[in-house]
Amino acid sequence: MNKNINLKYSVKGFSDAKATEYLEELRNRIVVNDYTRPLIFIKYGKLNVLNGLKSIISEICDCLIIGNAQAAITLTNHLFENSLKQTLITWDSQGRRFNDSERIDETFKQEVEDYDNRDIEPNIKKCKSKGLITKDEAERLIKLKNIYRNTFSHASYLKLFKESSTVIYSGSLNEPTKIKEEIVDVSKVPFLYLLAQEQFAKKNALIYFLEVYEFIDKMDKKLLDLYPEVKELVLQRENQL
Repeated sequence: MNKNINLKYSVKGFSDAKATEYLEELRNRIVVNDYTRPLIFIKYGKLNVLNGLKSIISEICDCLIIGNAQAAITLTNHLFENSLKQTLITWDSQGRRFNDSERIDETFKQEVEDYDNRDIEPNIKKCKSKGLITKDEAERLIKLKNIYRNTFSHASYLKLFKESSTVIYSGSLNEPTKIKEEIVDVSKVPFLYLLAQEQFAKKNALIYFLEVYEFIDKMDKKLLDLYPEVKELVLQRENQL
């Protein structure tokens, strides 16, 4: 790390006691209950073909377990978009394996070029056209994209809370007993928007993640058909459980 950055963010004046207090507060957020138990299961569960996404999935589970809902939604947006590209690249390759006779970065070159710069909605529609998802599922994924990915990734004030309002009470130092009540548009007041976004995330982050994960799990099972010998091993393992 750059020496100047180390100096700029020096924490020499921040006591060990204060750091310990914070870490203890963080630990107290972690409890085993009906909310965290499925997240722990997902965190340590395995995918078969799309297992490369597990590091992102694991970090989202960590965020949700400690209550960092806005971080969870932002990272779920990344997971959502990444999973579509991984699914389409794998599907179009039709089970192609790495070949010793060619460079490793040539194996999936065409598929990567086809999908790398595509936006999320065209990739959803491409999954539908290839029969990977149904029309209803595509419509649901586009709705999730509009609600979460677009609004959070682009910090769009108007899209998420365009029809939301709240009552504000204000006063004056000159007339402290005179209280004014007014209804304000949340999307037009930056600090209100950020508070509303925080509450929205706390309410919806888990639901959003589980929907995206359900899509990934379904695609993982479908992609397994491209690798019959792997599928056979997976089925044998499941039968032994």
